Amino acid sequence: NMGGNMQPQGHMQLTVSMIDHGLDPQAAIDFPRFCIADGTQNGAVMMEKEIPASVVRDLIERGHIILNNIDGHGRAIFGRAQIIRKDPKTGVWWAGSDGRADGCAMG
Repeated sequence: NMGGNMQPQGHMQLTVSMIDHGLDPQAAIDFPRFCIADGTQNGAVMMEKEIPASVVRDLIERGHIILNNIDGHGRAIFGRAQIIRKDPKTGVWWAGSDGRADGCAMG
């Protein structure tokens, strides 16, 4: 992920997707992302369009400011990622590259 406010959030989301949910690197990278904006935007939560409407409604009901349905070039706010991972059991290398921008995973 590219620096700034999104970098630690993106790292956390990718790590949770892989460790807690068992996703491979590509599936973790492809999973919809969110970004809690910096203080200049009153903590608004920006969400990619693939995040379910039920999640958006629930957050609004809890009082969050939501900027949803972010698509196209607007996805740049969510950073980009490439991951290379070696499966500790099989020794097989897995890689993934983000379709939100150009790039490739190399190792």
